[in-house]
Amino acid sequence: MANNTVRVIGMAGSVIALAGIAAWLGLAHGCEQQGGTGVIAGHVAIAPELASQVSPTDVLFVIVRRPQGAPRPLAVKRIDGPQFPVSFEITNADVMAEGSELRGMVDVLARLDKNGQAGPPQPGDLEGRYTKNPTLVGSREVEITIDKAY
Repeated sequence: MANNTVRVIGMAGSVIALAGIAAWLGLAHGCEQQGGTGVIAGHVAIAPELASQVSPTDVLFVIVRRPQGAPRPLAVKRIDGPQFPVSFEITNADVMAEGSELRGMVDVLARLDKNGQAGPPQPGDLEGRYTKNPTLVGSREVEITIDKAY
């Protein structure tokens, strides 16, 4: 009896591991819409203590990256002169590299950039990350609060 229990537990662990890998790669049922049209949508808010640092010339970048991948973004949405809270939707049209698409697990962050230039954060820039990173493409309730100043 104990031998069967060990086998069942081993098989269950294997199934769970395979399901996790499938979700990570975006292969699990329901991870993305038909035809590879991945979408990530939500809202960006600003922490009250940083609200006074927002100016009309700021640019909001909502950035999608692969978890533990290269720091280069997979996709970016640029929003000029944001009025918080800001709604966003990122699709395959926002993907940076030709031939890439939104699928699988991703990290989502928002950066309020003072000079409007994409790139690493500079002094004065503000940033926030989705607290449930990494998340699956297809998430439509991504809520980010900008709460960090550089």
